[in-house]
Amino acid sequence: MKNTLLSSTLLLILLTGCGGNPATDEEPAGPTPDPAETSAPASTPSEAPSVEGLADAASGTFSFRIDQAQGDVVLPAEAPEDVEALRGQLGQDPVSYVLVTVQNPDGGATIDLDTVTVSTPEGQDLQFRPASTVIGEWGAAANSGESSPEVADLVGQYSGGAIPGETSELLMIGAFPEVPDTVRTVTVQPAGGGEPVEATANPES
Repeated sequence: MKNTLLSSTLLLILLTGCGGNPATDEEPAGPTPDPAETSAPASTPSEAPSVEGLADAASGTFSFRIDQAQGDVVLPAEAPEDVEALRGQLGQDPVSYVLVTVQNPDGGATIDLDTVTVSTPEGQDLQFRPASTVIGEWGAAANSGESSPEVADLVGQYSGGAIPGETSELLMIGAFPEVPDTVRTVTVQPAGGGEPVEATANPES
C-alpha cells in the first residue's frame, strides 16, 4: 500500500513538472526589429537659410559680388546706439538694421546701395534703405521739414558708399521691428540703375 502511494505521488510530480506553468513561463522572444523600419525618418532640412535666434554681428551673413567688389550682408545687425537714441528722441517706430560690408579694390568705382531686399518664403518683400536717407526722413517728419544739428550730424556720419581701395561698412534700416525667422532670398540693389545682385547664404554664419 505504501509503495502504491509513493508511485502515484512520483508520477503526479513528473507529470506536473513536464507540463510547466503557463502563467510563469517566459514568452518566446519575437523577431528582432529592423532598425531601418523602426527608426524615425530624418527630417528634411528647409532650403531657406534660417536667421532665427541670431545674437551677434558675425551671424546670418549673406555674400555677394558687384563687379570686382566683394560684399557681405549681416542680417540682422546690432542696432547702433546713436541711431537708436535719435530714433527714440524723434518718436519714430522701432526698426531693424542690416550692415553691408564691402571690400572694394583699387581702380573700381564707388559703390552706393539703393536697397537690400529680404524676401520670405511666404512671398513678402522687406526693404532696407540707406541709414542716411531714413535718418533724414525722421528729422524732416519731426521738425516740420527742417533738419536739426543732431540729425545732420548722423546723416553725415552714415552717408557715403564703398570707396575703392577700402573696406566700407554701409548701414541700412528697415521700417519694421524685426527680421523674419526665415528668408528665401537677400537681394542687393546698387544705386544708379545697376542690376540687382542676389546674396547667397554663408553656411558658416
